[in-house]
Amino acid sequence: MSVLISANPRVQCKKCGRPATVRIRYAKLNLCSEHFTEYIEERVAKTIERYKMHSDLKKLLIGVSGGKDSMSLLYILSKLKSRYNIEIVCLHIDLGLNNYSEESKSIIIEASRELGIPCLIISLKDLIGYTLPELVEKSKRPPCSLCGMLKRYVLNLVGLEIGADAIALGHHLDDILSFALKDFLLQDLVDFSKMTPITPGIPGVAAKRIKPLYEVYESDLELYAKLKNIRVVGANCPFKYRDPITTSARKMLDELEEYAPGFKISLSRKLARNASRYVQGESIILCKYCGMPSSSGICGFCKLTMKVMGEPKGREAREKIRKLVDSSSFNN
Repeated sequence: MSVLISANPRVQCKKCGRPATVRIRYAKLNLCSEHFTEYIEERVAKTIERYKMHSDLKKLLIGVSGGKDSMSLLYILSKLKSRYNIEIVCLHIDLGLNNYSEESKSIIIEASRELGIPCLIISLKDLIGYTLPELVEKSKRPPCSLCGMLKRYVLNLVGLEIGADAIALGHHLDDILSFALKDFLLQDLVDFSKMTPITPGIPGVAAKRIKPLYEVYESDLELYAKLKNIRVVGANCPFKYRDPITTSARKMLDELEEYAPGFKISLSRKLARNASRYVQGESIILCKYCGMPSSSGICGFCKLTMKVMGEPKGREAREKIRKLVDSSSFNN
């Protein structure tokens, strides 16, 4: 992980000799602010290349929430897009979380204009007639589980409709490892097997997913956003929750990292090599209502809308998204 240090003429930037402002413990590097941000951008590039995320990649959809992780990813990939000759589109899903959602939306619109990246905003209320808090109340499901399912579904639909070769997610090293350890402890090997840099797609059904921040620490992203003056949403999500198992897993990983800097990066590379071996040939059944992936013949989105609204809304949601995409400037 990286930490800010007080400017001291005797502690020099490894690249330029100016006073260093950041210490990268796992790399044993002292860098000035300018060279630290360049280091993080290059680290993401090396991650993309290490795992061949750029292979056959022409159009990339980025899911952006307004937080430091996805906003840093948006800025970093905007700098790298010419390097890989890719077209970038960003998507924000407005969950209807009052001031939190309004601030997030404002930040993302401003950033996309600054970076010259097309941005699609999809309101959950417009899509199915309910905000996330309303769906939580009606379905009685845990908010984070519900939010994750809805985001995955909408991201996938948009990715398919715009013809994206992949969807980029802002999951960083610390979250990936803590979730992977939790999944392993609970023996949820299906989810554990997905903790890899790339989740392959299914043509016409599921877009490929990539995690360019797979080897980037959360502290690196915090410093990157701060030093680049990237505007991020100030408040926490009103539903933010970290369960005790994930919290304990992360604490253990942090202690190991403190003892052996670079441990998490080494572990992430082993996870990338081995995680998918735990589940071979996972059964995918297309939803009988909307044609999207499911494990039982009815996808989570259609199950939710059947419970809340009395009928599956997956096909209707896809048609609405198709119309939004067709009316936008980045349609196929």
